[in-house]
Amino acid sequence: MAVRVRGSVRGRAGEIRWKVLMLSLTMAACGRVVSGRPSPTPVSGSTPTIPSTGTPIVVRVPTPTPVLPPTPSPTPIIYVVQPGDTLYSIALRYGVSVSALQEANGITDPALLQIGQELVIPTPSPGGEPVRPPTPTPMPLLVQGFGCAASALGSLSCVGEVVNPQPHPMRNVQVQIVLRDGEGRELSAGIAGTGLDILSSGGRSPFALVFNAIPPGYARAEARVVRAEPTQEPGNRYGPVELVRSEGGIEGADFVVRGRVRNADAGPMRRINVVVAFYNEQDQLLGFRQVVFSEEPIGPGATRDFEVRFAAADVHMFRVFVEGQR
Repeated sequence: MAVRVRGSVRGRAGEIRWKVLMLSLTMAACGRVVSGRPSPTPVSGSTPTIPSTGTPIVVRVPTPTPVLPPTPSPTPIIYVVQPGDTLYSIALRYGVSVSALQEANGITDPALLQIGQELVIPTPSPGGEPVRPPTPTPMPLLVQGFGCAASALGSLSCVGEVVNPQPHPMRNVQVQIVLRDGEGRELSAGIAGTGLDILSSGGRSPFALVFNAIPPGYARAEARVVRAEPTQEPGNRYGPVELVRSEGGIEGADFVVRGRVRNADAGPMRRINVVVAFYNEQDQLLGFRQVVFSEEPIGPGATRDFEVRFAAADVHMFRVFVEGQR
């Protein structure tokens, strides 16, 4: 017997569509979910934004230090010690301190300065105070026999003597020499030291200073003691030296003095200073010569011979001064 199914074609078609829709929903639930908001496409040339992590990181770039070119070292000045020079007068000439001059040359005792010795002149410190000449102050010492004479080379040589009338010895004696014009205006000036380190009570010592050129308008010169210090020497550092003999006379164009000195101390001397001063008939100083023995220690009782020459026709007499340093 045949079975008859009710319904229409339209009803079966709707059923089929319902089943297809359910099947699609089931497959979608088993796959990946596609967001409805599309990912942005990077644009060429732009920088993507990095999300903050919460704590900012600061990177400091060091400031470059400029490299300066090296400063060239100045050429050192070498000065050769001349007769009458002292550390003080040399320091004053170059505008440096005496202590800086001693340190630059390893000098522990200024009294050991020698004629012909080469000194390195230190460079004054930047911004440092310039060294000024001392203000002339009256000192209890006298200047006598002072005079200046021009040479054929155009220089001016000034000489004189310092006399100590005090009851005690003096040391570090400095004499200021000033050249003036006819109206008294200062043209040039310099500092001279004495030939002897120690001026005993009642003693004397010559000094000299040479100006390389005579300033225009020069009319006269004057000299005054601007520094002197009392001392207990000789005694501790300075000892007795004996003048054994001395004789002098004219030989050709020179006046020649020869002599001998002896170490009269109980110990060795490391330096013996001999100063020979020459005078005219009026007992005015014409000049002096200096001989220093310091190459090696001079033992007790040991002697040294000396000879000096002075080119002056009017020498009438001479004096010999000696001193020794332990």
